[in-house]
Amino acid sequence: MIRLSLRKKICLILSAFTIVFSLLLMIAVGMGFTPFYFHYKKDTLVSMSQVIASLYEKGEANYVDEFDQISQQGGAAVFIVDKGTLVYSSRPDRKAVVGKPHFDSENVVTAEAPQRTEDTKTEDFKTPRHVELMRKLFNGEKLPQSDLRRVFFDGDEDHVRFMSILWPSGNDAYVIVTQPMEPMEATVAVVQQFVIICSLIWLVIAIIGAIFCTNRLTRPLLKLKQLSVAMAHLDFSKKWTDTRSDEIGELGRSLNELSTQLDTALNELKQANNELEVQLQKANEIEEMRKAFISAVSHELKTPLALIQGYAEGLDSLDISEETRKRYCRVIHSETEKMDHLVKDLLNLSRLETGSFRIEMTEFDFPALAEELRYRFDGVIKDKQINITSHFPDAMEVYGDPERIDTVMSNLLSNAIDYTDIGKKIDVSAVREGDHYVISIYNQGIQIAAADQSRIWEPFYKVDAARTRQPQRVFGGHGLGLGIVAALVERHGQKYGVRNETDGVTFWFTLAAAK
Repeated sequence: MIRLSLRKKICLILSAFTIVFSLLLMIAVGMGFTPFYFHYKKDTLVSMSQVIASLYEKGEANYVDEFDQISQQGGAAVFIVDKGTLVYSSRPDRKAVVGKPHFDSENVVTAEAPQRTEDTKTEDFKTPRHVELMRKLFNGEKLPQSDLRRVFFDGDEDHVRFMSILWPSGNDAYVIVTQPMEPMEATVAVVQQFVIICSLIWLVIAIIGAIFCTNRLTRPLLKLKQLSVAMAHLDFSKKWTDTRSDEIGELGRSLNELSTQLDTALNELKQANNELEVQLQKANEIEEMRKAFISAVSHELKTPLALIQGYAEGLDSLDISEETRKRYCRVIHSETEKMDHLVKDLLNLSRLETGSFRIEMTEFDFPALAEELRYRFDGVIKDKQINITSHFPDAMEVYGDPERIDTVMSNLLSNAIDYTDIGKKIDVSAVREGDHYVISIYNQGIQIAAADQSRIWEPFYKVDAARTRQPQRVFGGHGLGLGIVAALVERHGQKYGVRNETDGVTFWFTLAAAK
């Protein structure tokens, strides 16, 4: 099945309507105009005869000019016969008297028959009906009622054809009105030809106009179609730019609004999807890290538990010396402390994730907290022969939770000690910047790769590089310490970060200054 565009459909419909209308008009004029026109002429003939008969019957003088005017307006020949005498004729060679008839032979006009020749046949001459009627009236014959007040058509295709009527006017006076049919038929033919020509011209103009109007009407619709197709392909860059104020213009502006809203909604949806993908990826990574962490924790717990179990059995069953017993107890105590540290980290992380970790904000002396922390790690620092220095302002009052900041500093310092080689350096410092302090913990050692610097703060994340494979780590590592640091600093509304130095790494965080 052939599919037509809207433009072609409208053009075909308008063209078909125009063709049908033109054909119907030509048929109507060709078949209906002739009887209509002749009926109109019959009515005109009857009306003329009535008016002239009425005027003549009144018997007033000076009707000749009026009769001539009526005759000329109607395009018909008028004769008045009174008591067998022709008293009026509208022909140019007339001889007539209006009023009471005078039977002067000079006033009588008779219709003479055409002269016959030897080559002319009798049947070639056919006398018109109005001439026959005048002959009868001239001869004093009485006319039947069937010949009165009726329009007759006479003649044939080979002779001049007439349309005539005989109308009585008073006693023995008759008005004869006749009109040749050839001019009327010529008029009908001219009118028909004119209508046909006009119809053909109108048909051509109408088809051209239909094409023009169709193009003008469908051009904005095609633009709207292109706009909708672009929107269907999620291309919202195309807009309706026409300034027309009709329904098509309103539709175009509505599509612009719809395009803008869809573009906004789609961008928001894409952004939400991207965020969801990031969160999903992060959740998957965290889940993988959790699984790895559980495996690591299981391994970490398995070793100290096995040691504790072994040394406990030895204490219970073996006959050992006092020195050996003390050594067994020291091992059991050391492994118990490791397990206790791991369990505390797990509990702290769980409380931070659930939001049940309380922060008690107060003003405190940060250098005092740092000095106490240094004293706590003094033994480990001496064992690794680490050179630790600190630089703080003379008066450094900060605003925060001392216990939670102690945890932050403890985790950062233990991390620095673990990743500092024997005989290397650690520096703890604080600098005032506006309404807060920037606290830095620097340690000499292996740098952190740029790809890992943003992820080391995630719980359970452990850098799989040379930095994590130090042979002399004191505090071990389960991937929890820096995650706890990040969560606690965020709960204080502060910032944190890490940067590589020339020969080491610096971890830093901010802390509000006391008001």
